Formats: sequence, structure tokens, C-alpha cells
Amino acid sequence: MEIKIEQLKSKLLNPDSRLKLLLIIGVLSIALILLSEVKPNNNRANYEENNDYLSYVSQLEKKTERVLSSIDGAGKCIVMLTISDTAESVYAKNTDESGGNGNYSTSSEYVLYDGADGDTPVLVKQNYPRIQGIVVVCQGADNKLVRESVISSVSALYDLPTNKITVTKIKG
Repeated sequence: MEIKIEQLKSKLLNPDSRLKLLLIIGVLSIALILLSEVKPNNNRANYEENNDYLSYVSQLEKKTERVLSSIDGAGKCIVMLTISDTAESVYAKNTDESGGNGNYSTSSEYVLYDGADGDTPVLVKQNYPRIQGIVVVCQGADNKLVRESVISSVSALYDLPTNKITVTKIKG
């Protein structure tokens, strides 16, 4: 063991070996820095986007559970929502149309304002993800009147047709 340590010391003290070692460490460091800049940004953006949708859906589910649990006879409710679209942002645009002599052309550009992060487009409206379907599991689902009240309430809350809403009884 001592012999190996001595051999390693002598190699490291050798100027040619030290230069090679420093060169290898430098190249590996640069490669790691470049790789760390490329990969995490994509993952972070996807994580934040997915986290936003999960948070949005989770909040809607909790609010819906509170409302449905307050229906007479419904009892404890568990709600699951599915969404079909992603959020959509609509930005303001300036559009120029010109025509004459049988030619017609349109050009448009986004309206920008000077924000803290530089030029930022003007947001006109934000469309949230669309609810595709809802499942409600509640204690009173075996009662036909309660089930109909839950279905009509969910239909009114989310403007969904009744065939996109399922109500079943909690087991136990």
C-alpha cells in the first residue's frame, strides 16, 4: 500500500503528469458545466408547467369537494377532474392590412411594453385548461335524488354535459 502511495506521489510531482492531470480535470469541468446548463432548464420548465396544472386541478377538485359535500345527503365526497387542453395565452397584436391592384397583404406584430425583464408582450387574456370529465365518489351516491343533485351541480359548475360526469358510491 505504501509503495502505491509513493508511486502516486512521484507521478503527481512529475511536471509532465501534473500538466496532463490539470488538462484532463479542466476539460471534464468544462464539459460538466456545459451539460448542467443544457439539461436542467428543460426539466425545470416542464416540472413548473406540470406543477402549475397539477396545482390548478387540485384546487378545483378541493373546491368542488367542499361544494358537493354540502349537498343534503351527499356526505363525504372525493372528486377527480381531467383536463383536455393546456393553458393558452392571447397577446395583443397590431395588424396592418393593405390591398390594391388585386394584391392583398397582412402583417402583424405583438404589442410590447417595457417591463422589468425587458420588452414584454401585452397579455389580453389567459384561457385556462378545459375540463374534460369529472368523477365524483360520495357516500350518498346510492340515493337517486342525491346522485341527480350532484350531477346537475357539477354540470352547472363546469358547463359540462351530464355524460361527462360520473357519480358513484364510496366503498365501505
